[in-house]
Amino acid sequence: MRTFVVVHPLWSGLKRIKTIFQPMKYILTILCCICLAGTALAVTQQEARAYVANGQYAQAVTAYRTLMQQPTLAKNADCNKLFGQALCMTGAYEEAVPYLEFAAGKSRSAAWWYLALSRQHLYDFEDAIAALEKYRPTVKKDAEWQARIDSVMSECQIGLKGIGHVQNVVIIDSIIVARDLFFSHYMLGAESGRMLDARKCGEPFATLADSTETAIFENQAADYRLMSVANDGRYSLYEFHLFNGVWSEPQRIASIDVGGRCLCYPFLRSDSETLFFACDSTPGFGGLDIYKTHYSTDTESYYAPERLGMPFNSPFDDYMMAIDETHQVGWWATNRNTPSDKVCIYLFMADETPAYLDGRQPERARVASIADTWRRPKGYEALVEEIFSAPQFVVEKEEIRIPISDTKVYTSADQFRSPKAREAYEQSLNIEADLLAVQGDLDSMRQDYHSANSKHREALRQSILKAEKREEELIGQLRETQKKYRNLEIGK
Repeated sequence: MRTFVVVHPLWSGLKRIKTIFQPMKYILTILCCICLAGTALAVTQQEARAYVANGQYAQAVTAYRTLMQQPTLAKNADCNKLFGQALCMTGAYEEAVPYLEFAAGKSRSAAWWYLALSRQHLYDFEDAIAALEKYRPTVKKDAEWQARIDSVMSECQIGLKGIGHVQNVVIIDSIIVARDLFFSHYMLGAESGRMLDARKCGEPFATLADSTETAIFENQAADYRLMSVANDGRYSLYEFHLFNGVWSEPQRIASIDVGGRCLCYPFLRSDSETLFFACDSTPGFGGLDIYKTHYSTDTESYYAPERLGMPFNSPFDDYMMAIDETHQVGWWATNRNTPSDKVCIYLFMADETPAYLDGRQPERARVASIADTWRRPKGYEALVEEIFSAPQFVVEKEEIRIPISDTKVYTSADQFRSPKAREAYEQSLNIEADLLAVQGDLDSMRQDYHSANSKHREALRQSILKAEKREEELIGQLRETQKKYRNLEIGK
């Protein structure tokens, strides 16, 4: 590490002083360097350990990059383990490997765990399994850790099979977008339906939505919707039918259950039978995996879902498979190799009769190169341009629907008979506008939080907490006001 000492201009005059003062110059300079370097090193090393202990891995990576420039710390097994751990947990798997291998070789047993995770996400499944076998004996008395090892071991074994059975799919484009409302970038033809933001769909969807799952699938006829809804901490798929301008109560699709705590991102093809969704069931590839199932008209239920293979699934989160029937292309989203607030969307050719590659194909499984998947010399730019320039689902101006009771829905504020009820309704519109503004500010602050430094993050954290509290208050006020105008109108 270089240490720069800023010398005052007056120092040049001191050079002319007799040489008796010359040794003092060097002594002062050396002491200053030692004090500055020693203080910075001690504080930084202490902060780096605290960052890892508190799960602040991005800050830990920054701190250890400076620390590891010191020759003594570069050979320190604990520093290598902590730096490798932070790199692994921030997704820098390839960079993490040498540090974790060094630490593991110096008997830092916990390094084997993070080395296994890094190898798994690099599709080096055999090496990941070997690292897990090294780590298992060191925690043999800990049942919880044994269960974790078993879970990742199963994922790696499934991944090892997966790279030997990779679908020969043509991926023609990809785009990295913000995580929130990523599905708005799917360019689907009108006959394929559309995805909506539940928070903007009125009742009952807005109430059922939360901050993590807001995607709704709506069919071409706009009279059927699918949505993931949380119940007792578990997400399941629910369907809704439109009758006489009113959406039915949510009905859980009980025949779709593959375990896991999160069934989400449903998409129904135009045949009204083929359903895609994502789930975190185990064993799997890891994270969310994409599943496919078909509806049986005989039993009026879905067949047992099957998990898609690679490259659609991976050790990362993969979800929201959708098919554009017009151009016979498909879309799916993944967080592989992206920042935490981003999503990568792949556009691929939707072959009805898929073919598979021979032998192990880790590079094709991880989509190392899109061009390597192409089956003809020329690119697919013309098709991409056609898809993005084609007319999409035309969203007509939504008709105002004001639910008053189970059997009565107003389409205009002029239909209110009670002046007080109409006043309460108009008040609810103002509250809803305030709520949307607060939610917009929250989205912006949450995105800024990921790229902010530690000082700015603390300020943002306080602002986010304050905005979240305000959001809860407005949601409560909105519900009470809606209840109020309904009761006033029906005379309760």
